[in-house]
Amino acid sequence: MNWQIPNFSQLEILQKSAFNNKFFANNYSAVNSILYQKKFNSKIALQDGWIFERYEHDGKFCFSFPHNIEGHTEKIDTALELLFEESKAAGSSLLFHNITITEKVILEKHFPEAKITQTPEYSDYIYLTENLAKLAGKKFSKKRNHIHQFENKYPAFEFEPLSDKNYAEVLKIEEKWLTENSEFALETGTMQDLLAEKEIIHTAIQNFADFSKICGLTGGILYVFSADRTEREGIAFCLASVLSDKITDIHFEKCIAPFAHDGGYAVINQEFAKTVKTCYINREEDLGIEGLKKAKLSYYPEQILEKFFAEI
Repeated sequence: MNWQIPNFSQLEILQKSAFNNKFFANNYSAVNSILYQKKFNSKIALQDGWIFERYEHDGKFCFSFPHNIEGHTEKIDTALELLFEESKAAGSSLLFHNITITEKVILEKHFPEAKITQTPEYSDYIYLTENLAKLAGKKFSKKRNHIHQFENKYPAFEFEPLSDKNYAEVLKIEEKWLTENSEFALETGTMQDLLAEKEIIHTAIQNFADFSKICGLTGGILYVFSADRTEREGIAFCLASVLSDKITDIHFEKCIAPFAHDGGYAVINQEFAKTVKTCYINREEDLGIEGLKKAKLSYYPEQILEKFFAEI
């Protein structure tokens, strides 16, 4: 198979596939395929109308489930056999990571001997956009209180949608956030992950025009003003893109201290949701981090999109 590094010349066809297949899973995002290439040493192959993706996970090469660019499924068995033969020639098992339950059923039918395990840490949290934008009802009362706390402490603030006029502010906020979190990252051995994340954010911003035009890259910045409203400071940002016609994928959301403690995350979460045009929002996985899991559950997801690992 003709494996190659994902690049911007393929962005349009990756986005077309996402829309035609009506993807909800964030790992099939065209934006993520480009941004995370270096981190996961990923490559893609375009063959006979199919998109194949291979990347490293836990030191092993894994595959994404193959998808037809036009959204067809008639020849999925042929596509799966191509990957099986590719792995066989390399002398290794065929490994799939981040497959959905629908894809799991197809794999089990084609490969009855497949060993499949659930990976809850990679499940996606899917929300109704309306719920995140309005925070209506008793169940969201704590979120509304958190936002009121922020409003009382910082009465002069505004949310500004991301554009080519302000996206450099994202890099400033990211730099502050990284400085604040560096000590803990060094203690826990996660500094390389944060540095990789910083590089990914820089790549997204530096290529904002292409990502925005083809994949609807968007987001916003939360500012607070000085008492006399003569100065403002960017204190939080989010980056997102349109995954498919019904769902927007949140790639990053960060808020610097002490604004985070005062409700900054709740504010930017709601303010951005008010701008989203799709019916659903994917806030991605919790990676098995208990605090992150608790935060995501506190927004009452409409669905937790299960993911699985398969070995053939």
